[in-house]
Amino acid sequence: MNVDSVLAKQALWPRGTPLATNLALLLFGIIAIEFCRTGVTEFHHFVHGFSESVFAQIAVYLGAISLIERCPTNKWTLRIILAVALVARLYCVFSTPFLSTDIYRYVWDGKVQAAGINPFRYIPADSHLAFLRDGIIYPNINRKEFAHTIYPPGAQFLFLAITRISATVPFMKLALVGFEAVTCLVLLRILKLLSLPPERVVLYAWHPLCFWEIASSGHIDGAALTFLALAIYSRLKDKSGLTGVWLASATLIKLYPAALLPAFFQRSKWKMVAIFTAIIALTYACYMSVGLGVFGYLSGYAQEEGIDSGTRYFLLAFANRTLHTSIQPLAYMLFCAAIMGAICVWALLRGSSSSAFVLSALVIATMLNVFYSPHYPWYFLWLLPYIAINPWRPAFYLVTASTYLFGTNLGAPGEPMYHLNLLLYGGFALMFCYDLVAQRMRVYSSLPDLRPTIEHTSLIPTASARNS
Repeated sequence: MNVDSVLAKQALWPRGTPLATNLALLLFGIIAIEFCRTGVTEFHHFVHGFSESVFAQIAVYLGAISLIERCPTNKWTLRIILAVALVARLYCVFSTPFLSTDIYRYVWDGKVQAAGINPFRYIPADSHLAFLRDGIIYPNINRKEFAHTIYPPGAQFLFLAITRISATVPFMKLALVGFEAVTCLVLLRILKLLSLPPERVVLYAWHPLCFWEIASSGHIDGAALTFLALAIYSRLKDKSGLTGVWLASATLIKLYPAALLPAFFQRSKWKMVAIFTAIIALTYACYMSVGLGVFGYLSGYAQEEGIDSGTRYFLLAFANRTLHTSIQPLAYMLFCAAIMGAICVWALLRGSSSSAFVLSALVIATMLNVFYSPHYPWYFLWLLPYIAINPWRPAFYLVTASTYLFGTNLGAPGEPMYHLNLLLYGGFALMFCYDLVAQRMRVYSSLPDLRPTIEHTSLIPTASARNS
């Protein structure tokens, strides 16, 4: 082969250039979008299976991460990432929800409030609300015959605001995708602030869990992630008041972000805590006409999901099976509380540098999920904004593995769920141990994208940021 032919081939396929990176990334993006289409179709008309579509998306997602981390990029790389993320979500937005029916309750609660009625007062099947029933929203509400709404006041505010524009499921999902757009923009600001490559936003923007649980199923967690990202940005900018506002907003949508308070707290700066507490108290006060009914179906949900009886906790079941014991749920809860308390103290004592809290928050959120062992994949969504900033391997595995596993037959209640959790949390434990060994032996993964590039502790190995 002569020199001219070699040069001609290099001109056709300029390897090692931003153009080659972008062409390959665009191909990955088209495949990801196509599997959004097949994922929707496969759930109802089996050919190769919904879970296989998700698995393929995860493979594409990991390939895109590796490509971006290893190859040169330019301004078009980020544009491709954001464009693909938007198109994939829009395809899911206009499909009928098939993984969950929770979004119908969102629209219903918005309609109830628009009629001037406290959404916590009546169950949907109550005759007082008969005039609001229709042929689309009402028939698809889950637990409508016995359960009051479970969604906190912050979520209720959003339901009211969104349904005043359009009380339809597609628009509710579109609004949540709008929140996701804000999340991506805030993450880009955070990455710039920390001198990290903006392309790292792909860790959030292309994650299949966002496609299926926010754009397709329309879970309100998508809005909570926006406020969590805003809280991170405000904390990095050392704006304690705004940090309290955004963290309280996230908590008022999904209660579990309250656990992150120790990570966001800055010693001697109590303003954030005061604002956080005041906003939550005032928001709940808006719905206190029903008294303690403002907590809705929370106690019923705890009983239904085995939270109070202990049947839902994987680590408890694993310990009892492995050790042939009968540890009581209360003892397990006290054990978890002690460990979480120790982690919170660690977070408080780590120092108040601008970036140390990101890992602290991620560790708290991750361990809360491990102890709680959710039965639904959307409960892992809140880890993603932190992973985009500080990709701690165990947390990354937990989110990505749950995305696939819950779409398989192992996602069924009972014994299949136990085996799912064995794979999920067993893999997490192995990844956690690997990180500890890698730190001690300075053995690094071949995937630099899964290593943090900001301030870290011994939980994760060191690495330097790639130049953008």
